[in-house]
Amino acid sequence: MGKRGKGEGTIFQRESDGRWVGRLSLGRQGGKRAQKTVYGKSQAEVIEKLDALKQQAKLNSKSVVSKDSLAAYLDTWLADDVAVNRAGKTYEEYEAATRLFALPFIGAVKLTNLDGERLQKWQATLKRKGFTDNQRLRSIRVLRNALNKGVKLKKIPFNPCNALDIPKVDRREVCPLEPEQCWELFDECKTNRLGDVITLAIMTGLRLREIFALDWSAVNLREGVLSVRKTMEELSKKAAEATGKGRLNEKPPKTKKSKRVVTLEPIAVKALTDRMEKAKAEGFDPSEVPIIFPNTFGRRLRGSSFNSQCWYPIRKKTRTRRREVSRPTAHSGVPDAVCRRGHEDHSAATGPLQFRNDCRHVRSPDAGLPGQSN
Repeated sequence: MGKRGKGEGTIFQRESDGRWVGRLSLGRQGGKRAQKTVYGKSQAEVIEKLDALKQQAKLNSKSVVSKDSLAAYLDTWLADDVAVNRAGKTYEEYEAATRLFALPFIGAVKLTNLDGERLQKWQATLKRKGFTDNQRLRSIRVLRNALNKGVKLKKIPFNPCNALDIPKVDRREVCPLEPEQCWELFDECKTNRLGDVITLAIMTGLRLREIFALDWSAVNLREGVLSVRKTMEELSKKAAEATGKGRLNEKPPKTKKSKRVVTLEPIAVKALTDRMEKAKAEGFDPSEVPIIFPNTFGRRLRGSSFNSQCWYPIRKKTRTRRREVSRPTAHSGVPDAVCRRGHEDHSAATGPLQFRNDCRHVRSPDAGLPGQSN
């Protein structure tokens, strides 16, 4: 074999064991000479490996000699990209997915050695260990987003997640409450300081975070309308420190369609009217405390506090399953209503929407709704 040209690498056969060795010079990096060595049983195998290294070196020579593990890359990606450019809740979800589903199984793998076959074994391991299809789907989505950034930064030539099959997640059908069950739930809500939150969530389809962010200035009880202009973001301590935000933050809704005006049914108007009377009795006059559903200190309500003080006790007394009311949140509290007015996903809208229509024709002798005659 003739002498190889500059930049083609060096190939020779070791006398000690007969293995073929190939070396590729990558210039100087960090003040030191950088080179990559590959091995093979035949000369052709080494030539093939050197050609692959040269293609990768054209994209980014640092990635060829990089020894960063997947865990180190994910930590950097979360800190320098997700925490800076994404919402705090997104960081919290991505961090949890990598910590629970990826790092314990493939975190020690070198980033440049990550391939489709290794990721396929990773998904098989998750399945055997009892992780749900939804958890596996979350793990693939987060890792794909992370490695897509790695491709843009030229740390890897392609995204190996593209070789994975997406797990099929079966969505459970939501069975809405019957009108009689709803009246029982509404009656129990009247006995709780924060029970009006549940009534308002069912009758309007608002997310819990949107309800917690409501001020009295956003409600017109006379006209029977409510304006959604902001939502609450509740972060874990780790996510708050990483993003430089507080544990509880107000922010605009995620999409333009989320900013909307919602028509209030009489039941919802009655719930807000009752809430106003409770606020005055608690010393939180709307002119002084603009928050509709404050905590006992007059500040924004946390989801965890609402769960323990309101939703769990009411659910236990009425024996109501949360999926009968709405879809569960990450904090497993009263979930977001399935039918959300002004949102794009209307796949499950028939449940609560049908219930709201039924309630227009249901009379309760103790309800005392505006416009109802006893």
